Amino acid sequence: MRAKKEVELMLKMIFIFFKIGFLAFGGGWSIVGLMQEEMIKNGYLSFAQFTEAVSISQMTPGPVAVNMATYVGYRQYGIIGAVLNTFFLILPPVIILVFATFLGKFIKADKEKLFSSLGIATVILVSLTFLQMLLPNVTEYRIMIIAFITFLLYIKTKIDPIYIILGAGFLGAFILG
Repeated sequence: MRAKKEVELMLKMIFIFFKIGFLAFGGGWSIVGLMQEEMIKNGYLSFAQFTEAVSISQMTPGPVAVNMATYVGYRQYGIIGAVLNTFFLILPPVIILVFATFLGKFIKADKEKLFSSLGIATVILVSLTFLQMLLPNVTEYRIMIIAFITFLLYIKTKIDPIYIILGAGFLGAFILG
């Protein structure tokens, strides 16, 4: 009976990543917010665990969404969970690509308008994800000041970004440490 319940939970998790794969326009960051909602709502991760998973996914090579799927699958069900989550996250874009290639010969769509609309939606999704991840973790106003100064230095100067990042890290450690 317990094994049947485990299989049902694993199938539910796989279906969640399959569904997320269909919504993955704009890359991994555009769906991290959706992943957060689904993983926390369904009890696969707490908010703290999700934040940790995002950090780990950023440090490992590859797209963040694929790394998240692999990490969550491995954390919940080991290697088989990691493989299945990754496969079912990647499967929908492959299906869409095959259909788009086949149907593209028959349908005349204004691709420029389509990609422009998807680009706007992606920027909104990534911005919302950024705020959703940032706000609960920022408990110190000085962190926001350092982040704002870092951002300004990056866009307004020609300083190598690695020096800006290192400087912000040292400043943060000095002020908050």
